[in-house]
Amino acid sequence: MGFLAYLLLGSLMGWAAAHYFPGFSPRNKGAKRPKRTKATYLWSMSLGILGTAFASFGGQAAGLFTAGQMLEWGSAIVGGFLFSLMYLLFKK
Repeated sequence: MGFLAYLLLGSLMGWAAAHYFPGFSPRNKGAKRPKRTKATYLWSMSLGILGTAFASFGGQAAGLFTAGQMLEWGSAIVGGFLFSLMYLLFKK
């Protein structure tokens, strides 16, 4: 997976984690909920990029997969989402 793929996939996973985090969904219009700031989205997107890179390089170093396999993409998606989600959980 190339550098551009890390940027795109990681930022998408970070945005998704920040947007769809439980309690902050746009569907909760009646409930009082805190607003997400741009800094929250930027931090979670940058941590998503780090998560995709760590998951990809870590899996290759452990010998779980080689570059370009579907398992690499899946682990990058999960890693990016988990890194961003951990930031949002510990920020509370």
